[in-house]
Amino acid sequence: MMDTSVGLNQSLKQQLTLSPQLIQSFEILAMSVLELQQRVKTEIEANPALEIPAERSVSLERLAERQDSRIDDNYGDSVGFGIGARSDSQSGTRQSYSYDQEAADRNARYIDGALSRSETLQEYLLRQLGCLRLTDEQMELGALIISNLDQNGFHKLPVESLVAAERQQALREVLSIVQTLDPPGIAVTDFRESLILQAKIDNLSPRDIIIFERLVCEHLEQLRMNKTKEVAKELGIDEDELAMLYQYLKSLNPYPGLQYSNDETHYAIPELFVHIVDGHLQMHVNSEAAPLLTIDKEFVNLHIDARDEHYKEVASYINNAVKSANLLISQIQMRYETMKKIGLQLLKFQYDFFLKGPRYLKPLTYRTIAEELNLHETTVSRAVQGKYIDTDWGIIPLKELFSSAVQTTVPGGEDMSKRAVMDILKEIIEAHQSVKPLSDQKLADMLAQRGIKIARRTVAKYRQALNIESSYIRS
Repeated sequence: MMDTSVGLNQSLKQQLTLSPQLIQSFEILAMSVLELQQRVKTEIEANPALEIPAERSVSLERLAERQDSRIDDNYGDSVGFGIGARSDSQSGTRQSYSYDQEAADRNARYIDGALSRSETLQEYLLRQLGCLRLTDEQMELGALIISNLDQNGFHKLPVESLVAAERQQALREVLSIVQTLDPPGIAVTDFRESLILQAKIDNLSPRDIIIFERLVCEHLEQLRMNKTKEVAKELGIDEDELAMLYQYLKSLNPYPGLQYSNDETHYAIPELFVHIVDGHLQMHVNSEAAPLLTIDKEFVNLHIDARDEHYKEVASYINNAVKSANLLISQIQMRYETMKKIGLQLLKFQYDFFLKGPRYLKPLTYRTIAEELNLHETTVSRAVQGKYIDTDWGIIPLKELFSSAVQTTVPGGEDMSKRAVMDILKEIIEAHQSVKPLSDQKLADMLAQRGIKIARRTVAKYRQALNIESSYIRS
């Protein structure tokens, strides 16, 4: 007989819980410069305890201390002022704490200068996701997948790299849910997968899907050259059916996320600067991306009559505002320090790249940097995404300094980065003088002669990433 009595049971288990403060720290770390400015604007509007100082003047002694603290071995660390609440004796900075109209005007000027923007692709997708009946874990994974999408609606990082192995099955299930959201064709690797996904959403027959996949993956370039007879023969269909499929294909959007991108110009504001100065590399962290935030002492020291019936509520409001302001200041300072540490590690591992150019970019993973800094791999990934570095070779995304390894067959030779191989591939194509362009297989053979053995499909992938047409188009 089944026991239906009510009772209490105790169980002991380990569980990792992220505090709201820690989650907020991760969010600020992942923000780009423009997103950080928008966040500061919102906080200044909402929290009267925050203030932007009137002026900042630097003493000669402080400049000397900064100069002496530079790293002079093979590279230097020239770091500007961080963002945080500091006393005059600590920073050599004159700060005005007067709670007056001038302070209000400074805050208003910064707020007015912050960017206003329409709904982004991520916001649109998250709004749809919130309307679905999902578990907390599914909502978390869905938000993670959406945050990893670029402006086209494609994955920035391989989706399988977002979670640990034990959560891969759950991630794949949620990915299929995200792919059903509007606009159709998002949460895939590239435009080809997007077109195929849109065809599946439109419920093409299984036979047509198979033909459509081959058409998209193998024959787009031939169709662009109007080689319909050859394509129809290779697909085993007549030209009329091919024309119908091609007409349908042209009705689809290969980059579905672009319709939600803003019309305004987006600027790449570097987080880090690395340049050759007097034969040495020096790094500078962009500490001017957001204004120096301080606590308004006049607000903190507001006189409150203890006999007032609202004394406790007012005192609690002031304490909470100051606590929130201090938390934001410390989180922005932590973001600054984290970017500085990552920058120094990039300087260490990619030293030859900064001195000699893209050909000398070495294979590097997030895990390598994470182990050096005793951070989690996802923390480094968050810090790098959407951020830029200013080098003597141009302003480039930080993530381009991380590259998978391509093995070489040269005895004693080091593995090369994907970026370095792409640079060599581009050089070979541009140096080729013959009337007949080099095919992908021929390019693979020429790379193999240099000790770089990669498949023809990989050559095609690298060529497409370089925006170089196939030999069909180049002929």
